[in-house]
Amino acid sequence: MIELSSITKVYSMGKVKIHALQGITLHIESGETIAIMGPSGSGKSTLMSILGCLDKPTSGSYKLEGIEVGGLSDDRLAWIRNKKVGFIFQSFNLLSHFTALENVELALILRGERDRCQALEALREVGLSERIHHKPNELSGGEQQRVAIARALVQRPALVLADEPTGNLDSHSSEEIMSLLDQLNQQDGITIITVTHDQKVSSHARRVIQIQDGMVVDGG
Repeated sequence: MIELSSITKVYSMGKVKIHALQGITLHIESGETIAIMGPSGSGKSTLMSILGCLDKPTSGSYKLEGIEVGGLSDDRLAWIRNKKVGFIFQSFNLLSHFTALENVELALILRGERDRCQALEALREVGLSERIHHKPNELSGGEQQRVAIARALVQRPALVLADEPTGNLDSHSSEEIMSLLDQLNQQDGITIITVTHDQKVSSHARRVIQIQDGMVVDGG
């Protein structure tokens, strides 16, 4: 599903060049669950941004489902993000004045669609059928993350990218969220890539990729 070949990313800060990624080569099959781990500054977030088509590599090849995305226009990258990639963030990124249902519906509206039944089904899948009219401040942290997962899944992406998805949750809620992602992967075959510092989170992945100094040092 994902083919990265010799991916580099260089940021220029005045006369200083920062080599965030230094020749990353990875192959990820459809339906895999992957954890990306590494110390702060190792390049994990940069790699995640490139995988999610939020940033472009400086050099190298990135193919997503056979599409070479590294050199695509911003509009084309936006289309891929809308159609193929779902994002789950540590901070949930829910709109505080919207209900759970409206937050999930918004993902469809941004795609030019509006299907309340589809949004309701996504919330049912994550166990929130009884909480659809509650706003974020009326939900627990675990419930807010479930809304965020429903929002990511409502577009039926082939790939879900989760950036520290349990970082703001207690241990019980964290385990519930990871078990939910496991279940969705097994039922729907969605490829799930998680960036995490937590060994308990990484234990849910079938493969752990270790990044250090912008290079893959294990699991590639």
